[in-house]
Amino acid sequence: MYLKGIEIKGFKSFLDKTSITFPKGMISIVGPNGSGKSNILDAIRWVLGEQSIKSLRGDKLEDVIFSGTQTRNALGYCEVTLILDNEDKKVDIDYTELSIKRKAYRSGESQFFINGKKCRLKDIKEILLDTGIGKEGYSIISQGRVDEIINSTGNQKRALLEEASGITKYRYKKEEGEKNLASATENLERINDIFIEIENQIKPLKLQKEKAEKYLQYSKELKVQEINKILKNEQELKKDIEKIQIQSSQIKDELSKNELELKNTSDILSSTQDELDYITRKKEELNAEISENKSNLAKNSSEISIKNENIKNMLDTNELLKCQIDDADEELENIKQKYEHLKNEFDNITCQKSDIANSITAHLEDKKSINAQISEISLNIRNYEQKTRDTENEIAKIETKIEFQKTNIDSFAQKFLEYEQEFKNHNDIIKNLNSKLQEKNQKISEINETLKSIEDKISKNEENLQKYQKENNLLLNKINENNLHIKDLTAKTNLLENLENDMQGFSKGVKFLLRNKNLTGIQNVVANVITVKKGYEKAIEQLLAGRLENIIIDKAHQSKDAIDYLKRENLGRATFLPLDTIKPSQFSYNDEGVKAIDVVEYDNKFANIISNLLARMVIVDDMDTGLKISKKYSNSFKIATKTGEIFNIGGSITGGSSNFSKEIFTRRNTINQNKEDITKLNQAVQNLKAEFENNKNSVDVLNQENEKNKYSLSSNKDVYISLQNETATLKTKLEHQQQMLENLNEERKTVEYTNKKATESYENDIQILENLNQTQNEMNSKLTSQNEKLRQENEKLDKLQNSINELELKKSLIEQSLSNTRLQIDELSETIKSHSKKTEQSKNKITSNLSQIDKYKELINSLENENVNIQNKISENMDRLDKISSGEKEKSGNLKKLREEKEQLLSSQNNINAQIIKIESEESKVNYKIQLLSESLEQSYSMSLQDAKAYEDKTIIISQNTIKTLKEQISALGNVNIDSIEEFAKVNERYIFYKSQKEDLEQSISKINSVIKSLEKSMIEDFKTNFEIINKNFDDIFKILFGGGSGRLILENEDDILNTNIDISVQPPGKKLRGISMLSGGEKALSAIALLFAIIARKPVPFCILDEIDAPLDDANIYRYISYLLTLIDTTQFVTITHRRGTMEASDYIYGVTMQEKGISDIVSLKLEDAKHYIEE
Repeated sequence: MYLKGIEIKGFKSFLDKTSITFPKGMISIVGPNGSGKSNILDAIRWVLGEQSIKSLRGDKLEDVIFSGTQTRNALGYCEVTLILDNEDKKVDIDYTELSIKRKAYRSGESQFFINGKKCRLKDIKEILLDTGIGKEGYSIISQGRVDEIINSTGNQKRALLEEASGITKYRYKKEEGEKNLASATENLERINDIFIEIENQIKPLKLQKEKAEKYLQYSKELKVQEINKILKNEQELKKDIEKIQIQSSQIKDELSKNELELKNTSDILSSTQDELDYITRKKEELNAEISENKSNLAKNSSEISIKNENIKNMLDTNELLKCQIDDADEELENIKQKYEHLKNEFDNITCQKSDIANSITAHLEDKKSINAQISEISLNIRNYEQKTRDTENEIAKIETKIEFQKTNIDSFAQKFLEYEQEFKNHNDIIKNLNSKLQEKNQKISEINETLKSIEDKISKNEENLQKYQKENNLLLNKINENNLHIKDLTAKTNLLENLENDMQGFSKGVKFLLRNKNLTGIQNVVANVITVKKGYEKAIEQLLAGRLENIIIDKAHQSKDAIDYLKRENLGRATFLPLDTIKPSQFSYNDEGVKAIDVVEYDNKFANIISNLLARMVIVDDMDTGLKISKKYSNSFKIATKTGEIFNIGGSITGGSSNFSKEIFTRRNTINQNKEDITKLNQAVQNLKAEFENNKNSVDVLNQENEKNKYSLSSNKDVYISLQNETATLKTKLEHQQQMLENLNEERKTVEYTNKKATESYENDIQILENLNQTQNEMNSKLTSQNEKLRQENEKLDKLQNSINELELKKSLIEQSLSNTRLQIDELSETIKSHSKKTEQSKNKITSNLSQIDKYKELINSLENENVNIQNKISENMDRLDKISSGEKEKSGNLKKLREEKEQLLSSQNNINAQIIKIESEESKVNYKIQLLSESLEQSYSMSLQDAKAYEDKTIIISQNTIKTLKEQISALGNVNIDSIEEFAKVNERYIFYKSQKEDLEQSISKINSVIKSLEKSMIEDFKTNFEIINKNFDDIFKILFGGGSGRLILENEDDILNTNIDISVQPPGKKLRGISMLSGGEKALSAIALLFAIIARKPVPFCILDEIDAPLDDANIYRYISYLLTLIDTTQFVTITHRRGTMEASDYIYGVTMQEKGISDIVSLKLEDAKHYIEE
């Protein structure tokens, strides 16, 4: 087996696909630093599975992908393929050639392939076991790896020797076995924990199960006893209700007669009261009119007095205002004089401010002039200083140059003319090749643009495809979710409809009666003729309870056939509600909540029955409201909350949770709601499917475009590859010519500097140096003069600035005084305006008062005339009031007699009502007892009285002692876990399963331990044998490479061969035996090479890549190193990356790595034998 070649694309500096063929023999890879030759080694390590990007001189995976240059775009992926010849079947596969490929993307995804088939890194490692090939083997040795071999810990040296000893495959199998052992042990511990937990559960569960079975037996017997006892009590209570209802009917007839008499008396009383009310209203109207007239009379008199007083006040005010006007005129004259004085003072200060401002302006102009002069001088100084520095630098350069010329003036020879013509010939060839290369590059650039445009289109289409795919996935998810929801709702609805059709919740007898078409008159059950508003289902179900399955029939006599049918078929009992006998019941309620009858809908023909069933029933929101209403009305009617709590007549309250409920109305409302939801969801699914189809059409269009673009891309790539090949050929020719030109150029450079030219240059530089020194002296003189001028101008500037500061201070003080004066003038101006305004207002007020006085006089005359008319009206109304009062006394006497008669009738009615309430209370108590029986039955056994009749057994002996004994037996059992029966079965099943699992794992662990021991035995035997041979080889090869001395490998602990550290001990010739760390750099490198050759001599590796491990060696050591390496060339193919001439000379083939384009590596190959012939020719 040997390395046939490597293909690199996009890896680090290798942009284009680069193929390197490695023939048998010794190959050297050379090139300048930074050309990318070590990237070939990195590529081989990477393809063999190197996971540490730092060891590949990067930080993250994308660092190994070509990152682009100024002229080339970055790539999105890289790939490396390693090709191995397998003719000798060293690797046990059916192929004569083994191809290992690795591909990586910028996303971080990495893929491995063996002979084109995708595989895992683990598969590559397994196939190369014991070949020495791999990132941990000794087929790749870099300069850093040499240091690792020498300076590493004993364990790192062990890895190298284990690979050479052939026990890596055993260690790999052992590690796999240990992983399996750890996993099995962990699983056994977990299963043991579970098994112990199950063991702890199963014993108490068995006891609980036995107790639960007893509990179920006792409970069944108790249920039969208690249900039959309740049914017997119910029958006795119903007989009491029949007696009470007869007595109630007689008393209600007597009440109707009394109500008629009371109505007649009330009508007469109402008529008399109306007449008396009319008289009273008339008296009130007259008294009100008299009172109003008197009030108006007093009001007018008061108004006249007020107006006279106002006239007097206004006359006094006018006199006072005239005096104020005279005083204000005198004060205004004084203010005007002061205003004129301040104005004159303000003008004077303004003039002073203007003079100072002019002075400041003049000073600032002077300052500006001085600053300009200073800037000019400073600029001159900087220029002179820069010129001085430049001159100093020139002097230093010239002096250095002169010294160099003195040293080298006689070292050149004149050979330029001999090569001039040859140089010209090569330049012509290069010019011609460059012209052709430029044409090819132009075409490549055009093709690149075309490729980039097509790739952009494909990329854009791919993005759109991904977008549509993502949208379609979301749409499909939504469609699936909706379809699942539809299926779920449909299944639930079908189940509920089946329950509805099967009349779930109704007793067996009721179901048979409704289905029997031979029975006449049966309409339906109560539950089927009413519809309950949403939110009230629970309340109505609890209020009606067993009465929901009462059967409505047309005539009372038709119930006989139905009852006979129930008896004959032994189908239990049923309650019938005849439409011809049941009367409606009225109930008035206007408080919180709603009447139960208001939340149900029904056909009008069932109105009597529904109003009778729901009479005196109210529904409220919550228990707090229920408690309040129940207390307020003394528990006189039945109340339910929306959540199903019941406040019974008489004061008892029923509530809590129940495992049983008919839920007839809830079920129907749920069916209707589900059907609406299914319709909406179906519509949503149709909309989503339409959107999905639109996206699918868009995807088809994009796919078609992509197919066209990919075909075009492929065609252009073929053209591109053809041009690249032509360009590569031209580049090879150009490189050859350039190399020859460079050789000529090197010789030409040695000729250019002739002795004559060097001498002339020397004399010229001496003259330049003298001139520069003279210039330097002149610059220094000018710089001194300018610095003196700068000092003088700065002194002038300081004095001028002081003067400006003094003037600025004076100006600030004057501005402050000016501001104060202006403020005083403004205040006086406002005062003058204010006084003028007040005087004008006073004059206007006087005029207004005189006008108002005239109006008041006119109003007084009008009011006096109106008072005379009011006095006459008061006299007329007093006469009419006396006449009406005489008829009022007679009507009042008649009204008193009628009221006495009505009170007697009301007293009689109250007595009758009290008797009715008493009877109804007795009936309610009996109904309440029946309700208690029903609630007790529902709370204890979750069934109605009607359902309980299915358990009726008249043959059974009902005994309180039996019931008591059964309850005591149940109580004696204590807490009972009914679920323990099912739990025990489940836990027992788990117990059996985990017991089996535990036994299987224990057997597996035993087998794995046996395999590991067998592997360790083989490893020890193989390692011992090979270690001794490698140790001897190391000593022999050490003597050859060092020309004497000794070297050996030492096991720290020979009792623990598989884990002990391995040390290296060497003794170079003529030196004492010492540790490896005391050696020089060259000695360390040569010692590591000796160990490497010792390993290869024992177990040859198919190929070995050596990366500059010869760098620390001197020429003598290089010769010994190469000499021994060539002895191994028949069994091992060597590829060296080197800068050393001796190594290159020993090579059969040389590959040169160059960077003709910055940042992109290229390969040039040369067979050394061909090169020798070429040189000889």
